[in-house]
Amino acid sequence: MKERLAPTPVRRAWVALARAAVQGPWRERPAAIAQVWPLLRAHQASVELWAGGRKLSELVLENQRYRLGRDPACELPLAEPGLSRVHAILEKQSPSDREFALEDFNSANGLFHRDRRIRWIQLRDGDAVRLGSPLKGEAPELRYRHPRSPLEQAVLLVGLAALAGSSLLVSGMLVAASIGGGSKIRSISGPVKIFSADGRQIDAKEGSSTALPSLQAYPLHLRQALMASEEARFGWNSGIDLFGTLRSALLGTGGGSGLTQQVARMVYPEVGRDLSLTRKLRELWVALQLEVGFSKNRILKLYLDRAYLGLGTEGFEQASQLYFRKSASDLDVGQAAFLVGLLPSPNGYSPCNTDDPGAGLERRNLVLKLMHEQGWLTDQALIDAQRRPLNIDPSACRESTFSSYPFFSDYVLGELEGTRFGLDLSSENAAGNYAVVSTINPKLQQLAQDQLKRFLEGPAAAVGLSQGALITVNTETGDILAYVGGGDYSRSSFDRVQALRQPGSTFKLFPVLAALAAGVNPADSISCAPLAYVAGCRSGGGRTSVAEGFARSENVVALRLAERAGLGNVLKLARRLGLSTPLDADYNTILGGRETYLYELARAYAVVANGGRSVPMHGVSRIYDLGICGSIKSLEQCPERGVTVPIGEQSRQLLSPELAAAMDQLLAGVVQGGTGRAAGLVPDARGKTGTTNNGVDVLFVGYSPSSQLLTAIWMGNDDNTPAQAASGGLVAELWGRYMQQAATAVRGSG
Repeated sequence: MKERLAPTPVRRAWVALARAAVQGPWRERPAAIAQVWPLLRAHQASVELWAGGRKLSELVLENQRYRLGRDPACELPLAEPGLSRVHAILEKQSPSDREFALEDFNSANGLFHRDRRIRWIQLRDGDAVRLGSPLKGEAPELRYRHPRSPLEQAVLLVGLAALAGSSLLVSGMLVAASIGGGSKIRSISGPVKIFSADGRQIDAKEGSSTALPSLQAYPLHLRQALMASEEARFGWNSGIDLFGTLRSALLGTGGGSGLTQQVARMVYPEVGRDLSLTRKLRELWVALQLEVGFSKNRILKLYLDRAYLGLGTEGFEQASQLYFRKSASDLDVGQAAFLVGLLPSPNGYSPCNTDDPGAGLERRNLVLKLMHEQGWLTDQALIDAQRRPLNIDPSACRESTFSSYPFFSDYVLGELEGTRFGLDLSSENAAGNYAVVSTINPKLQQLAQDQLKRFLEGPAAAVGLSQGALITVNTETGDILAYVGGGDYSRSSFDRVQALRQPGSTFKLFPVLAALAAGVNPADSISCAPLAYVAGCRSGGGRTSVAEGFARSENVVALRLAERAGLGNVLKLARRLGLSTPLDADYNTILGGRETYLYELARAYAVVANGGRSVPMHGVSRIYDLGICGSIKSLEQCPERGVTVPIGEQSRQLLSPELAAAMDQLLAGVVQGGTGRAAGLVPDARGKTGTTNNGVDVLFVGYSPSSQLLTAIWMGNDDNTPAQAASGGLVAELWGRYMQQAATAVRGSG
């Protein structure tokens, strides 16, 4: 009979676990499993000391620190003439570390690993370190043993099986994609970069990248830091980490994505950012398409161009300018490692994070250590880089040079795709890679955002209003100088400047203009008697003047003027001045009961402010095609064919100057003695209030001739919740506060 082999410790551990799981009463099995579980996790480190081809001693490592040398007091004594009294230290750097490290203790003959002298080494099972130069005869040797526990061996086997399976699956997917016609992604355009009139980048959300012209323009150590930290196998792998992807999706932890998968999210936002398995599968498919259609260098450059690095920066060039006030091409090793270290959590690891200000330094040093492990940094280079201060520009934490005006940026994209320019930004070949110089004035824009936010949190909230919108226009040029589509873009990106809302009494501009055009004089007397379902004048008098009735926003006066001019003529005039929404020739329309756009109301009032001439409102003043210009930094040298200066709409005389002047005085009367008195902070203010039933919509549209600024403001609630205490007079108060400071800001920027 054959002699039966004794079971190995690994086998004994698994057999014990199996018995504990299936034998005995159910209630006792958890305790039995817990009792044998330590056997599966058991692992023990030991060292052997060899000299002259024979083993001198062996020691199981149970303490945290051991001295090795010729001194008998050492925990690992070795009486060899080539050794120093204390030759090296063997220790765990942290109690939680699995492995021991061996460090030279300034010995005479040193430590050698694979015929190379070392000062320090993190030991692994099977490592052999000579205690002296192999060139000086037979030096003693330390051999390190630390085999995997049964559980670690099982995890390793599962990982290898998963890696092999993922390799086969990915290979099959690559073959299928190639046979099926290759990548469906033919091109990836750069972003549309939007700038203010003074050259500041103002793109929506986190902005868009300001990329360097080529991959080689990014320093080699930056590329090495990125690959060491994010994916060391990027240069030769398939581009996707299938096992890591499935693990993160099933656990809902995020992460698990290789560089190509991260690029897939950057260039195709429709992939999504949720933690679902379906998002991971979409990400895998786009990454696969990228790998089939683009080179590794192209994918790596896309990552460097677009990775989000906190504080509104996108791409390493933009982040380098913010944190270090230099181009990414000039980053040293430590600075490159710092930026790469931000990637997992740009805001959490930011040096501006007061909760953990040292996180950025820790992350930098971790990336440097990873670069050292990959062989991209020498021992001395690692020490030098870790000792170097971060030296972050302090202003980066106080205020970013990047300002995001998301509502206006969305408007600009719409203008680019509209009739004015006709760009197809959704097309494969045309999408993006433009630099757009806009008309926005950063001082006015910031003032508008701040004033609206404070008003929504204060007086508006007190009467039940939660949302607002504002647009400011130069009444002569039509330049949009400020544009705020709501209170908080991160909560709601819905643009209320271009939302359908009832204009209320601001619509009365049109019946009054039509009546003046029909020969009515502002001083003419109008009956205050009730008309149809509309009550008489609130003053209770029998008659009032046109000017007085308009200033007090008397509904019955507006209706009688519309009757005198003809309701059809009122609608024709509204169309001529720019209203495009459906309007009916009835009393409800005349009293502002038909929905229209704040944007179009502003355009109509601007005609009066401009002496009756049309004001072509616009937000784009120039477009650069970066595919021709080459770089955002060389726009002044861009060939003429790469620059588009819009022709612009020719201004037309829509109202006679006399009619515009008469209407101008009536609008001044609204502020001087009517419903818009709260706007009187601006000495030459003209405008009109608007309030719909129960305060659902409250507005003020007005302008200042001296500053050539017109501002239209709407306030209300997105769900049309009434705010009965609200009125157009309240909005006129905000208008006055804002316009008073806006005039100063315009003069200062001019």
